Amino acid sequence: MSASSNPQSTALAPGGEPSDPAVPAAPVTAADPVVERFSVVPLVALSLSVFALCSAEFALIGLLLDVSSDMHVTVATAGQLLSVYAFAVAIGGPVVTVLTARMAPKKLALALLVAFALANVLGALAPTFDTLMAARTIGALTHSTFAAVSILLAIRLSPPGRQASAIAWVAGGLGLATVLGGPLGTVIGEQWGWRATFWTVAGAAVVGVVAIGFLIPGGLGGGQKVLLRAEIGALGTSQVLWAMGITVVSQTGWFLLYSYITPLLRHVTGFSAGVSAGMLFVFGMGGFIGNALGGRFADKSLRGTLAAMLALLAAMLLLIGVGAGRPVPTIAAVLLIGLASGALVPPLQAWALGAAGGGSTLVLAANTSAFNLGNAAGSWTGSRLLGSGTEVTTLAYVGAAIVVLSLIGMLIALRTRPATAASPDGLSA
Repeated sequence: MSASSNPQSTALAPGGEPSDPAVPAAPVTAADPVVERFSVVPLVALSLSVFALCSAEFALIGLLLDVSSDMHVTVATAGQLLSVYAFAVAIGGPVVTVLTARMAPKKLALALLVAFALANVLGALAPTFDTLMAARTIGALTHSTFAAVSILLAIRLSPPGRQASAIAWVAGGLGLATVLGGPLGTVIGEQWGWRATFWTVAGAAVVGVVAIGFLIPGGLGGGQKVLLRAEIGALGTSQVLWAMGITVVSQTGWFLLYSYITPLLRHVTGFSAGVSAGMLFVFGMGGFIGNALGGRFADKSLRGTLAAMLALLAAMLLLIGVGAGRPVPTIAAVLLIGLASGALVPPLQAWALGAAGGGSTLVLAANTSAFNLGNAAGSWTGSRLLGSGTEVTTLAYVGAAIVVLSLIGMLIALRTRPATAASPDGLSA
């Protein structure tokens, strides 16, 4: 997807009304087959493939104790499997997107999925921790670009007026991965061992290869000249940079604790392994609800939604720090941390893409990278703190302070935005 193949045109919402420029739209090009009807079958294939690929980032969150024991490393060292993955997504995503810009979207999607499947096979067979780390890094490099090319394919598979609905299918796969990747990976790993989680993810990627190969038509664009100056120009917009910066900082705050939530639940709250795995589903339930509510609330007030969810997130991190030894406040805090973090995704994405005019592939990949950079910074910071002897409950207080900083930064950014930037309430100029 490039600036030349994805102009900043106004997309249509599912109801047929013009939507805001936060929704990237790409018309059917002359090289594409004429799309006359909306078919969900290929979109389901894309959505499930995105879910499989993006779930890998969170699949080990509940299995760090198992990996550390099996690989004879500390929990803090095992946590680097999360931070290195997220750093690779954040840094490698935009680079891979630019380097592969001339490939046809379907061929690129298939190549990325095959590489991802092989990386997870390597992870399942890894004899050493270094090999496991290398496998995670290789898989991570496919993440952002696959998400971006899936959105492009979804747009080009849809007739005019249904592109926003198509994007929602792909976004749904990404959202479900964020919400359910950790719980599902934990359940599989607790039942059959952490290596089974890698085999499951690899198998899901193979299913995605078959589904995309048979259900997605060829010739959906690709090969257009990439206008890097326009792409970089959109990425350098002040409000885009502010939005991605707030994304990184806020993600760092809550992911700092979430990366090590299982040790906290097991060793501080006193939950069993099964109950701890169930708590990840509680977090996922909150995130699923939050994703749905965040988009709806952001349509009415992007700034208000961001402020409310960041404040709730900070408060719940404080609550889990204070009440981690008691089951009831811990359960409530985990649920609401999931809700707040999930509700932040739509407005943060809308802010960045709206500020870019909705037409930059690089911003799309960089926006995904911003979330992952925050995840990486959070898990790495948590690893450093735990490695220095810090109590796991202290991570909640540190995370809350970081989230408060992101709230202050957001209020400053949206108060001082230039007149030409996307509006925080309506996403129009």
